[in-house]
Amino acid sequence: MDTFIDKLAQKRNAQEMIRANSAAEAARMEQMQNQLKAYDEIMQEIRKVNLRTSENVTEVKKVLEECMSKLESIETGSAQTADMEQTLVQLKSLLEERFKQSEDFTHKENVKVYRNVQAAFTEELGRQAEEVKGSKALLPVCVLILIGVIADIVINLLPIINGFMK
Repeated sequence: MDTFIDKLAQKRNAQEMIRANSAAEAARMEQMQNQLKAYDEIMQEIRKVNLRTSENVTEVKKVLEECMSKLESIETGSAQTADMEQTLVQLKSLLEERFKQSEDFTHKENVKVYRNVQAAFTEELGRQAEEVKGSKALLPVCVLILIGVIADIVINLLPIINGFMK
C-alpha cells in the first residue's frame, strides 16, 4: 500500500511541475507579445518620422530647384555686368553646396535611426536569448521576428537612400 501511495505522490508532483512550467511559459509568451506590440508601435513611429523626413526633403528639393531655375532665367535674361555674373556664380555654388549638405544630413539621420533600431533589437535579442535558453522552441521564432523587422527597416530605408544617391 505504501508503494502505491508513493507512486501516486510522485505522479501528482510531476503533474504540478508540468502545470507550473506551462503557466511560466504562458507568462513568458504574454510578455513577449507585449514587447512585440511595443516594438510595432516604435516601428510605426519610426515610419512616420521617415515619411516626414522624406516630405521635408521633397519640399527642400522643390524650393532649391525653383531657385536654380530663377537663377538660370536671370542669367539668360538681359545683359549682366561682371559683378552680377560673379554674384550669380557664387549664389549658384552656395545653393548646390546647401543642397548637398541637406542630402548628407538626411542620409546621416536615416543611418542613425537605422543603427539605433538595430542596436535596440540586438540588445533585446540578447536579453530574450538569456530568458529563452531553457525553452529552445522559442529561439527560432525570435530569430524569424528579428529578421522580419530588419528586412522591413531595410525595405523602407532603401528608396530614401537611393533617392539621395541620385
